[in-house]
Amino acid sequence: MAVDPRADALRHEVRARFEPEALPLLAALVEQPSCSREPEDVEACFALLDAAAQRSGLVVERHPDPAGQHAAHRVYRTAATGPSDRALALVGHLDTVFPRRLGFFGFHRDGDVARGPGVLDMKSGLTSVLAALDALGRVDPAARARLKARFVVVSDEEVGSPSSGPLFARLAPLTSEALVFEAGRKEDLLVTRRKGSGLYTVTAHGRAAHAGNRHQEGLSAIWALSVLVPRIEGLTDYARGTTASIGLIEGGTAKNTVPDLARLHLDARFTSLAETARFEAALRDIVAHPFDGVPASTAPDKLRAARFELAGGVCRPPMEPASGTDALLARYGALASACGLGSGEAAMQGGGSDANLLAAAGVPTLDGLGPWGEFFHETREWCSLESLQRRTEALALFLALAAG
Repeated sequence: MAVDPRADALRHEVRARFEPEALPLLAALVEQPSCSREPEDVEACFALLDAAAQRSGLVVERHPDPAGQHAAHRVYRTAATGPSDRALALVGHLDTVFPRRLGFFGFHRDGDVARGPGVLDMKSGLTSVLAALDALGRVDPAARARLKARFVVVSDEEVGSPSSGPLFARLAPLTSEALVFEAGRKEDLLVTRRKGSGLYTVTAHGRAAHAGNRHQEGLSAIWALSVLVPRIEGLTDYARGTTASIGLIEGGTAKNTVPDLARLHLDARFTSLAETARFEAALRDIVAHPFDGVPASTAPDKLRAARFELAGGVCRPPMEPASGTDALLARYGALASACGLGSGEAAMQGGGSDANLLAAAGVPTLDGLGPWGEFFHETREWCSLESLQRRTEALALFLALAAG
């Protein structure tokens, strides 16, 4: 790849503005709580981001959650990007996993280390996008004026993107490539593969009865559900990269009542669309034929009258490289290397992100373009500010190349 004559000026501009402009924005975003399930807080945080985006010359679009459970999502468009134009997508989320009641507040800096709720996952990545756009505008205003890009920021990623999923589905045909600014990985490895995830509920229906006087008339939904637990957990296949984890079981109404209702909640992860289909078929078969192959000693005839229901489904499909992903990886990787970052490809990631949604729609997508740090989803969360600065430099170079 030929050296861009603007590269040195872009990197210098990012460094010069990092402390006086980028860090104060990051601090302000982190100081404002924004738990997914506390939409008023998320909206207050979006007000800060809206103002910064408008200062950067972006057009602000609000996309409300039809169910009203989450704050409105935002799409920030460059001036050159019309509503139906095909463009680059720069993707992130503003919500965090930390509710106010947890008491985890504030932005704190100790040299290179920044701490606070969402500082790594992923308010630093959002800061990087605006800082890179601003750097391009100052170094090459004409390139910035012709850049076609959308900065997509959602409010519900941490809870599985239930309302932003349809937004990504609408944007996918209008997206040429996507960069996602989730937390960076060790050695700056770039994410092109993530497991998909599904959330499922299996409900068992039995028959209630007084546990002392009429026990023989009851049919325990808890007992019936317990028969399915080893079969469902047995769908885990590490060789295929598939896991099935029953994380919660609930049932019953009183200790002296045979329970007529019980429910389990299943988290499943899979590596490919084909494996997703295989897993779901196997799960449906278990629920449809719950006692097949189960001996009478485990499930006597009486228990076999229980009725089962399966609900839920795939939250995020697996992120698999689309056509063009390798070329995107090589192009961004070369720019990352020029900024002193690593450029290799990370192993399959167990957790999902909104990158899954775009990649599954055939969009070439890179993820993990935020800074390096540790302990996201923990109160020990931190990010490296030097890493954030270098990531911003690499993005500024990428945007200049994209604008031409």
